[in-house]
Amino acid sequence: MNLSNNDFYYREVAELTASGGWKVDFINKESYLDPQARKILNLSEDFKPSLYKLIDLYAPKHRETAIKTFMDCSEGIPFETTVKMQRSNGEIFWVKAAGKPIYNNDNKIIGVQGVFRDINKEKLVEIEKKKEQKLLQSQNARLLNFAHIVSHNLRSHSSNFQLSLTLLNAVDDETEKKELMDGLLQISESLNTTISHLNEIVSVNSKTGGELKDVSFNEVFNDTINILSDVIKPSKAEFITDFTSLESIDYIPAYMDSIFLNIISNSIKYAHPDRTPTIKITTYTEGEDKLLVFEDNGIGVNLELYGNKIFNMYQTFHNNKNAVGIGLFMTRNQIEALGGTITIESTVDKGTKLKILLN
Repeated sequence: MNLSNNDFYYREVAELTASGGWKVDFINKESYLDPQARKILNLSEDFKPSLYKLIDLYAPKHRETAIKTFMDCSEGIPFETTVKMQRSNGEIFWVKAAGKPIYNNDNKIIGVQGVFRDINKEKLVEIEKKKEQKLLQSQNARLLNFAHIVSHNLRSHSSNFQLSLTLLNAVDDETEKKELMDGLLQISESLNTTISHLNEIVSVNSKTGGELKDVSFNEVFNDTINILSDVIKPSKAEFITDFTSLESIDYIPAYMDSIFLNIISNSIKYAHPDRTPTIKITTYTEGEDKLLVFEDNGIGVNLELYGNKIFNMYQTFHNNKNAVGIGLFMTRNQIEALGGTITIESTVDKGTKLKILLN
């Protein structure tokens, strides 16, 4: 087989597999990209690659990894990895990359060469499947927790009803009967409240497939301030907001309204008695992650004692008669229903920080 045939088959294989080749020559201090690599990266034929320009072809978040991998390879360590690169138009995509050192006859490394293959479609499908799997696991965990809550709470109410009715049938004294009837009324009200809370949870899960819309953080904040004006004014709470890094997001509007409402009302409810409440709300991005953060200077909570219970239902950690213990539970469910997470940092007497990874 002659050279032209070799070249033909190489080009055909490269085209069919969407694979491009590259080489860095340490002796001549030159870098090369083959035609298929230029095509994948949308580079013109007159583009002259250099080591620094090759590094710039990787996505910013992956350049440090690319540099380390290249340096290791230049010392004799071949590699296979999956990273993100970017085309000349700025489009970022996933590639499967492999490389190895080039040796001369004296077994000295005189360069590095490798190939990369565009796997963006396959990788995005894989990421979506993992995301769906994670969401399914989260939904199953919430369903199990929900079943436990229903079983425990309704069984408790049922037992109280049964006991009160048994006692009511056993007593003749009218005063005792009245007390038992009052008790039954209280049990009934408590049961209605529990059912109402459980209905809210069911509503959260049933709306998971709801329509996503572009939600402005500033608009949600302003709406929340208006809704809570009756409690904000007496508290004299001060707000600091910064939504410049991430002004909006595709989300279920009712969920975002609920998140702001629950967290801000909690910050005011658990304000420190010796200082004016200050609530800071910011949004930003870390790579592809979108984050929403709430910080306050309230009384805080002891995470060593209560850290694993913070987001559970009916958990309260302060002597606040208005506390029900459902707000953060609902907030976590709404966030997780859309594939996000929420974490907490808190110090007693200093304040609390809630960090929400939206999706």
